[in-house]
Amino acid sequence: MSAAGRKVDLDVVAERCQRLKLVHAAECLAELVEEASREDLSPVTFLDRVLKREIERKDERRIATSLRLSRLPAGKTREGFDWTFQPTAGRSKLDTLATCAFVREADNVLLMGPPGVGKSHLAVALGVKGPSRTGSTPPTSCSMT
Repeated sequence: MSAAGRKVDLDVVAERCQRLKLVHAAECLAELVEEASREDLSPVTFLDRVLKREIERKDERRIATSLRLSRLPAGKTREGFDWTFQPTAGRSKLDTLATCAFVREADNVLLMGPPGVGKSHLAVALGVKGPSRTGSTPPTSCSMT
């Protein structure tokens, strides 16, 4: 029987994905095969979608793990910051910091000001952005005196 005439069992392919540690691809294989059939995708396009889904899931898990290990408080985001309470916070500077270029360039950021103006909120918000923008958030400690 020719290679084109052989029928491949979906369970066998899913098991091979598992062995290659492509766990998400194994879990959603049936859905992706159905989608590929419905949209008449080429084999390369189908493979690209499988790999893209796997990469997206691994990135989601990496970010979730980084945030859990960082022990940053939940719910502190730039979007949740009260800009009306602190209009002098320099929103454009904070938008630039949110790109996390300072992490990639190994620069430091120091937020200074009196108590209660949102420094911790903004620092946590930048820390939460780090893993999704840069791939990691290196652990750092700082003492406040």
